[in-house]
Amino acid sequence: MVASIGTLDSQFTSSRFLNPIGLGLLLFTGLNLNAVAAMFIGEAEMLSPLALALTLILLVQYTRLRHISFIYMLFVAAILSYLIMGSIPRFETISIDLYYIRLYFVTFLLVSALYFWIVSLDEDHLRLVLIFFKYLMLIACVGTIFSSTLQQYQAINPADAISSGPVEEMERASGLFENPNQAATAALYCLVLVVALPARIFAWRALQVVIAVIALVMTFSKAAMLGGLVLAAAFVLTRRSLGTMLLFSVAVATGIIGLWFIYEHDLFHLSWDQRERLADVFNLVGGEVSARTTTGRTVLVDFGLQKIKQVFPWGAGLGEFHAMEGGLRKIVNGLETNRWLGIHNTFLTILGESGLIPFLAFLSFLVWPVIAARKSKYLGIVFGFMLTLVIQMSAAHDVLLLRFTDAIVAITLAVATFAAREKTA
Repeated sequence: MVASIGTLDSQFTSSRFLNPIGLGLLLFTGLNLNAVAAMFIGEAEMLSPLALALTLILLVQYTRLRHISFIYMLFVAAILSYLIMGSIPRFETISIDLYYIRLYFVTFLLVSALYFWIVSLDEDHLRLVLIFFKYLMLIACVGTIFSSTLQQYQAINPADAISSGPVEEMERASGLFENPNQAATAALYCLVLVVALPARIFAWRALQVVIAVIALVMTFSKAAMLGGLVLAAAFVLTRRSLGTMLLFSVAVATGIIGLWFIYEHDLFHLSWDQRERLADVFNLVGGEVSARTTTGRTVLVDFGLQKIKQVFPWGAGLGEFHAMEGGLRKIVNGLETNRWLGIHNTFLTILGESGLIPFLAFLSFLVWPVIAARKSKYLGIVFGFMLTLVIQMSAAHDVLLLRFTDAIVAITLAVATFAAREKTA
């Protein structure tokens, strides 16, 4: 499916010129440099002004009417309709939440800048961008693996920081990211790129897979580990080679058995929380969906659905499902804080805050790139990214506010546009 772009590592050192501003933005997003600066220097959003300046420069350089595709317009419709419809409920009280408007507008600018830059490239340059981003994700995974080493140099002890969560979070690797769940999602995106853009040398290709899988497991993220199984199943089902299907199926089965063996015999002396998380993954695979196995997410979803029923088909306003007042409060180090938890589901957040129309626009934005890329050599990347994005959005409500996810969205839109051009040609 992606064979023609599958042996591109040898081109990574090509002398062909790529815009350093675009590469800088990919570096900023792929390695989550804003959060890294906050962790090691103690200054939150220190690099945001620079990233915004680079974004605006890239927009001015590359925004052209001929690059505005139907796929990109679906993204624009989803974001703008969400912001507009989500602001309407605030008109009654004249209390529009500019905080979320600002954050999501920056998302719109960043995705647009990267999209217009990438879609203006030829295919060879596109391939170099994909390879470059793959290695950024691999570096991020290495950072996750060496989380315990990185923590020694942090400006703020994560155990003392309110934003870091309970002490148990220290037992879950987060690397360059704000929390283990984000690090786990980055590992899933890395797996997609490693499989879709395999290195020529088998040993190097296998090592890349091992790095991404180890990073994923070390986060002990239940949603991401289940997502890894979904991605593996999708990969197996879409392979045309029977030998590849059998080999990958054996590898997945071996991985599951290995995890169970580690859990059953406590080979690595896992903590109580780590063992519970692994047990919950096995229980979820077995069909047990409860407040315990989902770490309270079913309670948040039930509460959110009750709120949605009260305002459907309209929305309750921006921010209402990012922090649901009257629901559950965040627990830090065993103590309840005054911070309300969000619904932990992007789909329900959009439906609850802005109503049915933005929700349908959002679904179209998620589905159409895959339709456009079908029967294309880019299908593996587009389908893998969008499937991972859906998995990520099913377990978090702030996905589009994460800058590394914004880069993924921009790359997906651009690659799907390339695929649509292919079919037209």
